[in-house]
Amino acid sequence: MRASFVIVALVLLTAVGAAAQAPVPVAERVATHLGRTTRVSLFSNHVVVVSIHSASEDYVHRTTLNPDEYMVYLQTLNRAIGEVGDTPVGSDVETRDSVTVLTVYLGPDAPRVFRYSPLSSLNLAVGKIASAMDDLETRALEALPGEYEIQQWQPEIGDCVELRQGGEACVTAISEDGSIVLMRDDIVMTYTVAKENRAEVILKIIEPSP
Repeated sequence: MRASFVIVALVLLTAVGAAAQAPVPVAERVATHLGRTTRVSLFSNHVVVVSIHSASEDYVHRTTLNPDEYMVYLQTLNRAIGEVGDTPVGSDVETRDSVTVLTVYLGPDAPRVFRYSPLSSLNLAVGKIASAMDDLETRALEALPGEYEIQQWQPEIGDCVELRQGGEACVTAISEDGSIVLMRDDIVMTYTVAKENRAEVILKIIEPSP
């Protein structure tokens, strides 16, 4: 039990350390159905990217998980990959127009690749991984417009933004925890916005005039 705990801890520490370096994929799912391809990717820098491509579509959605959320997904994926066993796909039924390729870059045998169709039966562990990827896909698709850019924003005093409720405001103070104070000139109102709530208040960042 102790050895298993140490292995899990080392995997998690490695993944967290990687987040401070160039981001690498943690898990990825590519599903193709009738010429429409949806790719869901979780990266070590906590970013979730969903890209959708077809003859009539070409979209990319992004969101960033907070550290606690990221660790929950990381632990879920790591635990599930250790329980996959020898028969991850119970009945491998091929379909010509639909196929899913699921890749997990965790565990001693990484990367683990699972290929299946909508008619295939997955064992419990792979099913948990697929469910986690479903959840990540939903998170990215439901992210507020511009949320990714706002989450990545490094504000400075004087930066201005457009507010979701209308109007513009500029940054007048920045706290150590990442909270910012925004001031509107038109109605003389200030807002204190926590870092994790920026996307709920800010619609977009106004680029400074050249």
